[in-house]
Amino acid sequence: MEKYSLKGWRVVIAGGDAREVFLAAEFINMGADVWMLGYEKYLYSTLPPLLHRGLPDYCDAIICPLAGVDSEGKIFAPYSAREVHIADLEAFLKPGVIMLCGSIPQNLKFKLESTGMIVVLTADNDEISIYNAIPTAEGAVALAMQESTGTIHGSKSMVIGFGRCGLPLAKTLQGLGAFVTVGARREEVRAMAYALGFQTACINDLESSVAGFNFIFNTVPALVVTEVVLKKLAKDAVVIDIASFPGGTDFEAAERLGIKGFLPRGLPGKIAPSAAGAILARVYPRLIRLYKKGDVPNEA
Repeated sequence: MEKYSLKGWRVVIAGGDAREVFLAAEFINMGADVWMLGYEKYLYSTLPPLLHRGLPDYCDAIICPLAGVDSEGKIFAPYSAREVHIADLEAFLKPGVIMLCGSIPQNLKFKLESTGMIVVLTADNDEISIYNAIPTAEGAVALAMQESTGTIHGSKSMVIGFGRCGLPLAKTLQGLGAFVTVGARREEVRAMAYALGFQTACINDLESSVAGFNFIFNTVPALVVTEVVLKKLAKDAVVIDIASFPGGTDFEAAERLGIKGFLPRGLPGKIAPSAAGAILARVYPRLIRLYKKGDVPNEA
């Protein structure tokens, strides 16, 4: 991993989970002055030395979590004793300040940019997403194992979508001895899945394909696991949806039907925070320096 110097940079990490703690430690190693907001419930004895709590009088960059900011400006902060909000950062919303955040509603992004600050959305960054797919897949499988009375080995498992998350998830399940079917819309994607040793199904035909499956893993950010599809599943089936919020599953229907359905947030931060933090530390310093320099790529 290429090392970048952040000497002289003052960085505020607002909200986030355990992966941001490991990111903070890496930033400190790179010379940054790091402040963290929203970690009152985190075990402080395990926080990196030289780390500051709360907010400074100024900063050069703000890091918000990959889980993002919601439509009301609330920042994902599971370790905070109170809600963490964009309004808490008002003093730093100034020209030249860089904010890296997984996702922000478009209207809020425009509002922040109107102050002259630079807002970089990172949830769709290809490099981060590809690296994150590994702990995300492991986390999804771990959750499935926890919530099922059966085993992954010998199960019938369907992975809907075969992109950055779907492919490593299908391989992980296959490695654990599951009989894996990949659901995809495009014929060439199903052909690739077949070439890699998976059974395939068309997303448009899920209603006629899902009967008998023990686990359904969805990675498609569109409503594909509908009530009609859910009705074809056994009551003890488990649905894990790792698509971006609000997922691609009718969770209200799943609850009515008595089927376990989950839309876990921040799986990499829960299942492998050190690895997930290292992923951010690999990419974020480069983005900070790139945008500060003004050499902005077409996408971040």
